[in-house]
Amino acid sequence: MAVGVDLKDGAIAIQGWRETAPEPAEAFFQRLVDWGVRTVICTDVSRDGMLGGTNVALYQSLAERLPLQLIASGGVSSLEELRRLKALGLYGAILGKALYTGALSLRDALGEVE
Repeated sequence: MAVGVDLKDGAIAIQGWRETAPEPAEAFFQRLVDWGVRTVICTDVSRDGMLGGTNVALYQSLAERLPLQLIASGGVSSLEELRRLKALGLYGAILGKALYTGALSLRDALGEVE
């Protein structure tokens, strides 16, 4: 099982991404760890579906602080980004718009991470 966490400007996005939760994101992530969650799909909603590049700095910060299997989502649009996320030790990345618009081929993406 994976828990999905949507972030907007570093805060947990709620209400269809229009608002942010009062609880700090770091505290929520720590609660997930305390509950025994191992895998988190983390979406940077400010980049989701934009093909503008993923927030590598966000995922680096989370990976350095949290003992979680992180799956990056939101804006992943190039092989270079996949290389950088892999180098951070992320568990995976979600590809969406980059695949169905042809900006990135699945074959190339899989070749990069295998």
